[in-house]
Parts: sequence; C-alpha cells; structure tokens
Amino acid sequence: MNRRCLVLGGSGNVGSAICRTLARNGCDIAFTYHRNEVAAARLAEEIPSSIYMPCDLENYENTQKAVNHSAEALGGLDCLVQAAGTSGEDRFWKCATENNYDKLQEIDQSAFDEMMAINTRGTLAACQAAALWLKKNPDGGNIVIIRSIDGIKPVPSPIHFAASTGAAKGMMEAMAKELGNYNIRVNILALGILEGGASRKLSNQVKEAYLKHSSLSRFGKTEEIAEVAAWMAVENTYVTGQALILDGGL
Repeated sequence: MNRRCLVLGGSGNVGSAICRTLARNGCDIAFTYHRNEVAAARLAEEIPSSIYMPCDLENYENTQKAVNHSAEALGGLDCLVQAAGTSGEDRFWKCATENNYDKLQEIDQSAFDEMMAINTRGTLAACQAAALWLKKNPDGGNIVIIRSIDGIKPVPSPIHFAASTGAAKGMMEAMAKELGNYNIRVNILALGILEGGASRKLSNQVKEAYLKHSSLSRFGKTEEIAEVAAWMAVENTYVTGQALILDGGL
C-alpha cells in the first residue's frame, strides 16, 4: 500500500517541492493551502491524484478539521509534514536585513499572539489530530515539522519569530517522548537560507554574510530540502526528537 502523506502548506515554496518528491516516491498526497488557491490548483494538476483543501493554522478547529478530512480522504495517514507557517510582517525583518537590533519594542501583543497562534498553536492542533490517525497504524508513522534555524541557532531574527520556532522545538521533543510509545517519530527540519521563498525578505548584506560563514558557500535548494523531508516522512524508522539543521554548515 502506498504511504499516505499530508503536507500542510503544500502550496508554498518548500511544501510544494515536498509534495512533488513524495509523489515521485509513490505516495498518496493530500495538501493544504491558506490563501493561494491558484498555486494549490496548479500543484494538483502536476499531481493528478492529489487532494487539497484550505487550512487556516490560526484557527484551531479549522486546522484539526483539515487534518481529519484529509486523512479520511486518503483512507488513513502514515505521515504528516507541517510546512505551513508565517514569518510575520516585513518591518520586523529589518533586524535581519539592516543590522538594526532595535525592533524589540515594536513587537506588540497582537503581533506576538498571531505568530504563536499560527506557528506554534497551529502546529500543536495539527499534530494532535494527526497523532490520532498515526496511532491506528501498527508501524506508527512520522511527523516532520519544517521550521527555520531562527530560534534554534543564534542568528539575527525577529524575536517573536525565533520564539515560535523555539517553542515548536520544545513541543516536538516532548511529543517525541510521548508518541514514541506508539512508534510515532517526531522531528524538526530547521532550514537555513534557501534560493527561493522567504529569503526574499533578506538583504544582500545578510545573504553575503551567510555565504561567507557557510561551509558549503551556497544557499540550499528546495529540492534538497524536499529529499530529506520525504525520507524523514516515509523511510525514517528510528530518528526521533531531533532538530535536524539543514543550513550548509553555517
């Protein structure tokens, strides 16, 4: 039987690459999108057998419904890849683009709550729903959370964005301990700067500094991330509770 995989945020830069890789590996795919239905429909044309539906991670109940409806449509679930999230407003990224570290006082309650609601609480809601499906499998399954290295490594970053990643890491470690009893593996892939996607928010100065300190002297490719994510989602049977850093040796 083909592996049944749900990718939250499948319409995004990294999420879509993961969907394509999983499909090439013979998996049955369901994925979600938030606002970009056009991109979701385009990806569904590339993967004709795939299923897609909207999901608002900020809405706890909506997130759990999206996971449950996807799993029902797939006839079960073998892996969840949580690639959805927000990096916040561009103005906060000045701390990472202009060497300006005076943005702490600009983070108000609304900005912090939205960041945590989407990146942390939304991830919890998805994992809770997915775990109930994975527990039904004799071989368990995998939960793979895609996040940034912000909050895992000390890099210039908006404080609330780093906090949401740090919280997700702690949550992942605790879930790995609890769900290990059901042979469910839970891990985070922490990404450095990639060639596309959210890196558009970063200045040339930051990108040049990244290349200078990167062991491989280059940015990552979404296809490379997708290959690792697909392996973790489908092939991994022993790695759990880990934040695997994919940053080219920063």
